[in-house]
Amino acid sequence: MDRKEFIRTIGLGTGAFVFVTCMGACSGSDSEDDPIPVNPGTGKVDFTFDITSDANLQNNGWTIRNQAIIASSGSSYLAYQSTCTHQGNPLTFNSANTTFPCSQQGPDHGSVFDSNGVKITGPAASNLKKYSTQLSGNNLRVFEP
Repeated sequence: MDRKEFIRTIGLGTGAFVFVTCMGACSGSDSEDDPIPVNPGTGKVDFTFDITSDANLQNNGWTIRNQAIIASSGSSYLAYQSTCTHQGNPLTFNSANTTFPCSQQGPDHGSVFDSNGVKITGPAASNLKKYSTQLSGNNLRVFEP
């Protein structure tokens, strides 16, 4: 094998590797935090999931699915956008006082929202977007009215 043939072979192999890697990175994801499913007829959020199959909801009382934070509150469920309205950091759920604190804490962060999605402290300028919930057996529907 001469030098030109060697370089061409290495170049083709590297090119194929880069192509396959790029195509893999561009493919879709099956994670639970995919974009929120919308009803094609209305363009509104509308998805359903089995609450018994969600380990976070069962063990912690809250979960994030389809970019919505869903929390168990007594016998009902609360659902809001899953990110803080300040800078888009993820929210968590505090079951002791039924609040949704921003995961980013510090002097410039720390927004907290009440069980109605209303900002009660912190730099967030707006309240959370609220979704309706409807439980049917083990299936919880999260949707915009």
